[in-house]
Amino acid sequence: MEKNEVMKMKSSESQVMDGSDIMKLVGNEAVFSNFVDHKFQELDIDKDGKLSVKELQPAVADIGVALGLPPQGSSPESDHIYSEVLSFLTS
Repeated sequence: MEKNEVMKMKSSESQVMDGSDIMKLVGNEAVFSNFVDHKFQELDIDKDGKLSVKELQPAVADIGVALGLPPQGSSPESDHIYSEVLSFLTS
């Protein structure tokens, strides 16, 4: 994966990646590590080196939208799914 492809992914983080984009990202260890580090720094609002539930919520919401789930807050059922995912990630 070329550097400009990584920059394209970073600039379009709100867009859904298709399977080939994900395979390219995960298949290149250096690029994947850079992507994960960048995303962690972006989410770690208080810069304490840990991700709190509050800091994880936007990422979980983005994943839900990418998977086609209703937005968080739109129904008790969707809120339950988001709550379960956050519970799993923080336990």
